[in-house]
Amino acid sequence: MKRLWPHTLSGQLILVMLLAVALSQAVTLLIYRFERAKCVHRVVGDECLSRFISAYRLAETATPENRAHMLEAIGSPLTRFWVTPSLVDSSEQWQQMARESLLKPLTKGENLPPAVDLMVGLTSDRPWQVIEANNAFPQRSIHVLDLPNWNGFGYAVQLSQGGWLNMAYAKPAATAFIAPTPGYYTALVATILISALVAIFVAKRISRPLQHLTESTESLGRGEELKLIPEEGPADIRSTVGAFNRMQIRLRRYLDDRTQMLAAISHDLRTPITSMRLRTEFIEDVDTREKITTTLDEMQRMVEAGLSFAQAESSVEATRAVELNALVESICDDLADLQWKVEFEGGERLPYACRPSALRRALCNVIENAVRYGDSAKVKLLRTNESVEIVVTDQGPGIPPDGRDRVFNPFVRLETSRSRETGGVGLGLSIARSVIRSHGGEISFSQQETGFQVHLSLPSLELDQAIVR
Repeated sequence: MKRLWPHTLSGQLILVMLLAVALSQAVTLLIYRFERAKCVHRVVGDECLSRFISAYRLAETATPENRAHMLEAIGSPLTRFWVTPSLVDSSEQWQQMARESLLKPLTKGENLPPAVDLMVGLTSDRPWQVIEANNAFPQRSIHVLDLPNWNGFGYAVQLSQGGWLNMAYAKPAATAFIAPTPGYYTALVATILISALVAIFVAKRISRPLQHLTESTESLGRGEELKLIPEEGPADIRSTVGAFNRMQIRLRRYLDDRTQMLAAISHDLRTPITSMRLRTEFIEDVDTREKITTTLDEMQRMVEAGLSFAQAESSVEATRAVELNALVESICDDLADLQWKVEFEGGERLPYACRPSALRRALCNVIENAVRYGDSAKVKLLRTNESVEIVVTDQGPGIPPDGRDRVFNPFVRLETSRSRETGGVGLGLSIARSVIRSHGGEISFSQQETGFQVHLSLPSLELDQAIVR
């Protein structure tokens, strides 16, 4: 059942509306058949009554000697006439009499259908109904017996010359199950088609803004350029889309303010650092002067790194499709040209939608760390159903488990020498994680027998769409 049920909102809306139409049509068909059976039964009753009145008038004109032959002559396989001395008040007794009359052949050698024998074997406990004399038939009051089990009627009226004229009508074919006309099926198909078109229109009107909302949410999570969603569709969906647009604007404004503040602080620190550097030159103690100069150099590097980080965060790079294998291989080749021990294990062609410059910077930081602290780096690109994995393996001691969360904090270095030859200022992994997370991915560490590994996991996108994006 779950396999047949659609997963999308538009598909569920269309299916629910079509099921509602089918259910309503089924109920309508049942009501139609029931009402039609009642109408047909009423029309048959009126026709039988008219025939009974005609038989009464003929019986009134015939002599008692000729009456029996006349009534036998106007009878039919479904209709019988006979005369009784008085009215048979008992409905069951009258039906038994009518059954014997209906089963009696009108001519020699006549074979009655088996359905007649089976049908008239059923009895009804309904009493006689009396139709009073009226303008249509002012002569007598007519007694009528409804026989639903026979799909027929019984009639009795008093003759002026004495006795009661009786008539029984029974039809084997049940009118309650008459098939609908072709016009009904035409109307049914037209109703289903119109309902399907309306369901598709309503579903698209609702699902289109939701689809835009999903795409914009994914873009926001990947740090792409701000795109406001058109506010369309029903009022509640327009309200949701409007709230999301306002959230995007506020979030982008908040991040821009934080980035600008970091850039301003880093920029403004340059002046006091330069002033302190000038004053250091007047210190006569050489050891003190060198220590202060070393500290100022470290501060200068941190300020420059912070300013560079802020500038990179403030610039919005457009997302475009690149060949990820070629991008990673070019980074490894560039570092190898600098005499770094970097190897790349490529795979199949892998188009991917990303911000290439930002992703290049993150990969460079991770690979440089692997070479700097692990002597060499082996880079491998893997593709799974759920993600794209870039695995960087080195031969170094790795990062202790208790320090794997702290290394992502800005200006945190597990290597405490603060030497330029052994490391930077502690922003490399922080920048790398920021870039990877802005693409919807994550960075993790693992210690394997082959060495210490850094896993850069990126979400697996629809690559066919990435090529044309």
